Amino acid sequence: LCCYAALAAAGLRCPQDVSVTGHNDMPFMDRVQPPLTTVAIPQRELGVAAANVLLARLRGEPGGSVTLPTELVVRGSTSRPSRRRSRA
Repeated sequence: LCCYAALAAAGLRCPQDVSVTGHNDMPFMDRVQPPLTTVAIPQRELGVAAANVLLARLRGEPGGSVTLPTELVVRGSTSRPSRRRSRA
């Protein structure tokens, strides 16, 4: 992950100094160090819903909107904020 390298180059540690969260729960993100916290999106269902909206619009029907469930998968790249406040 490029963000981990950028944090290290800036002298910051994940998650001690900065929490990092991704999305899509890409393969192997549970195996990087630290394992990446992610928002899991049901990709197959998203594709099906998008296709259905597109087909409805092509038929001249309103496509509407679609809301799909997501899941927060907490792993090692996030932690509680410290009580120490940073100085900007």
